[in-house]
Amino acid sequence: MATPRRNRGAQPSGGSSRATDNRGGQGPGGTGPSQGGTPPTAPARVRGGTPLSFYGRGRGGGPPTASQPPSGPPSSAPVQSSVASPRPSVNPWSRGPPARTTTTSQPSVNPQPRGGGPLPVSSRGDVTPLPTPPSRPGAGKAGLPVKVQANFFRVNIQGKCIYEYTVSISPEPSPSRKVELFKLLERSRAQGWREFIPFIAHDRHAKLYSVRELPQPLVVDVIEKVGPPPHREHTFTFNIKKNSELSMEDLSNFLKGDLEYRNYNTSPVIAAYNLILQKFASSTATRVGGGDEPQRSLSDRLQAWGGVFVSVRPVRNQLMVNVGLCVSAFHKSRNLGEAIDIFRRASHGADPTRFLQKLKVTSQYRGYVTTMRVQEVVDKPPATLRFQWGNENVSVADYMRQRYNTTLRHATDWPVINVAGKKSPHPVYVPVELCWIADDQLYRGKLEDNEAREMIRFACRKPDDNRVLIDEGLRLLGFSKPNVIGAKQPTPTNVKIDNSALGNFDVTVDPCMVDILARVLPCPKLQYGNRRLDNVKDGGWNTLGCKFVRGAVVESWCVLNVRDGPVQPSTNDLTLESLCKDFEKKCKDCGIVFKSAPTILKTEALPDIQRDAYRRQALAEVHRVIKNWCDANFKRGNGNRAKSSFILVLLRRRDNFIYPGIKRMCDLEFGVHTLHVLIPKLGSTTPSKLDQFYANVALKLNIKLGGVNHLLGEGDVRWLKQKKTMVVSMDVTHPSPGSHVGTPSIAAVVASVDDSFVHFPASLRCQISKQEMIGDLRAMFNERLHAYGGRPGTLPERVIVYRDGVSETQYDAVLRDELQSIKGAFADKYGNSPHPPLTLVVCGKRHHVRLFPAQDQTSNKTGVKDRSGNTLAGTVVDNTITSVFYFDFYLQAHAAIQGHVRGTHYIVLYDENNLGSDEVQQGTYNASYLYARASKSVSLVPPAYYADLACERGRYYLHNFFDGNELDEDRRGSAGSGDPKEDDGRLVFNKALKAWGEGVHGNLKDSMFYI
Repeated sequence: MATPRRNRGAQPSGGSSRATDNRGGQGPGGTGPSQGGTPPTAPARVRGGTPLSFYGRGRGGGPPTASQPPSGPPSSAPVQSSVASPRPSVNPWSRGPPARTTTTSQPSVNPQPRGGGPLPVSSRGDVTPLPTPPSRPGAGKAGLPVKVQANFFRVNIQGKCIYEYTVSISPEPSPSRKVELFKLLERSRAQGWREFIPFIAHDRHAKLYSVRELPQPLVVDVIEKVGPPPHREHTFTFNIKKNSELSMEDLSNFLKGDLEYRNYNTSPVIAAYNLILQKFASSTATRVGGGDEPQRSLSDRLQAWGGVFVSVRPVRNQLMVNVGLCVSAFHKSRNLGEAIDIFRRASHGADPTRFLQKLKVTSQYRGYVTTMRVQEVVDKPPATLRFQWGNENVSVADYMRQRYNTTLRHATDWPVINVAGKKSPHPVYVPVELCWIADDQLYRGKLEDNEAREMIRFACRKPDDNRVLIDEGLRLLGFSKPNVIGAKQPTPTNVKIDNSALGNFDVTVDPCMVDILARVLPCPKLQYGNRRLDNVKDGGWNTLGCKFVRGAVVESWCVLNVRDGPVQPSTNDLTLESLCKDFEKKCKDCGIVFKSAPTILKTEALPDIQRDAYRRQALAEVHRVIKNWCDANFKRGNGNRAKSSFILVLLRRRDNFIYPGIKRMCDLEFGVHTLHVLIPKLGSTTPSKLDQFYANVALKLNIKLGGVNHLLGEGDVRWLKQKKTMVVSMDVTHPSPGSHVGTPSIAAVVASVDDSFVHFPASLRCQISKQEMIGDLRAMFNERLHAYGGRPGTLPERVIVYRDGVSETQYDAVLRDELQSIKGAFADKYGNSPHPPLTLVVCGKRHHVRLFPAQDQTSNKTGVKDRSGNTLAGTVVDNTITSVFYFDFYLQAHAAIQGHVRGTHYIVLYDENNLGSDEVQQGTYNASYLYARASKSVSLVPPAYYADLACERGRYYLHNFFDGNELDEDRRGSAGSGDPKEDDGRLVFNKALKAWGEGVHGNLKDSMFYI
């Protein structure tokens, strides 16, 4: 290990690769949002007492290892635990004294009128009054009753009390070292401690719970042996101090809905039972795979593993545990130099630090196994990189040869990593060829297209298959030994199923999924320009022969052939001329009016990515061609001509630079709409599918240019038209792990402009990196109010807001910050006039709730289901698994194309409109049929989808920042703080603001340019 005094030749870190949210399914016709459902990726490995996921574990614990471990240096032992230890999170609803240990739980607030009166103090302990979320206004009654089941299981508690303790360790170890020390604590045979070990559960960080009261004071010493034999011994002292006693009687009163206990903070109890139910699996977790495969290779560098998600949830009259399935990508254990070579070939030379930063690697060139974390990849080979060793200035390669008698085979072509810790005064260099990626490393980066496809194939399972796997998961978790009817595979013979932890805590888990009386809401009627569709069913409809309600007018358009890569052979005699002709004909059939023939443009042959790594030369050529056309086109017309123009861009292949580059230049600089088409997709499809493809593109074109594709029937939209209503949605997207430090988050606010509820122009802003609350919301909301009605002075009489992307821990912040910003915008626009009543609804997509058609345990018959085996589109659940006090429901508005469908969890945080359950549920479901670029209902209310799309479009404007690509100018330098990382982040943020400029061009800002 080379330890220089000064860092010579080190390159700045580019960050780890970008995280991704893998959503299964596909949009209708390839243009809609995700429709199916796949198990979500695993929660991050964090600390505390929240829900977590279990993966297969090696002997030392941890996520799953490969079935056949690669040859080479062994992993160091012990390794990370198999349990992704959770982080405590403040109960967002609690208004009482803050809990010492907290977790995600149901709300607990003081009773208030539904209009949202103030509270004395917020849960943050400040003096800012917070409104109280409204109570449920009774169960909904609309729709056809139907029995379903959910992956919730009743938790029965016989005990009366749990004791909560805080654990401190002296000397203070690192977080990763704490995990191993807690394992030693559990193996301790110290008198006065060992007899209590079977009755304790802990978070491996600072919290411990016991069903028996521990003696006080309680101090336990453990000895850690480290290094090669003879081991060095380190003694650590555990001080276990009592915090409180958690009464089960208080929890029972809360679950019964006793209004006196509405302010009860459930977080400490939920945190305790999360740890109790996870204790067995944390020591015995076994792989839970997809079907017959416990794992699947995604690529040369990654593999996918299945896992089980566990979360305790308080619901009406009952404590339940939510058991779900999840799938995540893991690094394959292999030589680090080989892994870097694979990455560079796949990414055409991108900085490997993007996917390696913070990764654990092992090495044994010193004669024993050492585990290290990668801080950065230094882009100099060992033979070139030099440092001061004593009185000598030596290369890393020479140092390894002289100090460890190790001759490097890749001294001139493979890089070096820096593994120095935060407190190290100098870098610590290790050649990558001497390192191996440690087992069980969760991959947090963005999957390549081929890896994402393999992940979806692995994760996509039908409900019946998921039912079997969840049943297996119950046994692996130690919850039960049920004989499930229809089980397709036996319990593995090596799985221990005696969970003494539950018995020691006087807890049992009902092995049967909970039964729920749900309802299937009626489908709305739809109106097209030339006909009305009265018999829509199963969340989809046929648009053959339908004309748009209002066709857009195209003043001018062009077709841009981007000559990037080889020409793909066509199987259907498709030519550029026939493509233009067929596309124009289909658009005209749908009702779009063309006032001119297209101009055919083409670029020069673009340099390939090997000669033009970040495609700057290619984008310059594309920019030249588009600019020439825009200059000539707009001189012949006026602003209206520009607003009614578009470019149909033909791409020969997928490219991570050309597509976002064209979107950026056309949205920000030229102010012209664009539609992108992959030519290989068209050349290999049948005529009927080609016609459907053109129809889907026509949907997007018409809505971009101000047309109206379809409307809801008059009766189905009446609840929104009782008053002039503006429907709004808000979302924020954040930098990924692979983004440059300091890259801004992007906020979007979209809002309807009339009573058709079809057009939702957007306001976009950059804001402080990773800030979820929208900082400039007041100004953005003012913009949307100004745009409402299309003329000054026309303002809505009520406002309904769907807020996407916030977790339960952020509800207080929404009520404290964003609600007040909206009220401020009302004050700006309405002045002393009455302000419109406001309703604020949070949309939750990232949950593990899955519904199943009810299954009769005696006859093995299932209830009503669609042809994919899922519950029906329109299924709504507002009982049994919902909040004890508050107004929430689960709505499955769509039919799955593949996999197991996942609905959306809606929570009404604020309601001055006093909406009823049927109004919100049926109204949200009806609105799901108004998604502009599909002929299917969608899983998330369309305004929330639009806000998400607008955020994604904003990412394209700062593509190089978000993807961690090399920036146009050197981003290093001093900003004056003295902290290089902080300086670098500030410079990146300022550079991003400069790249953002004035934002979206004036020609497009009042349109749905982002769709």
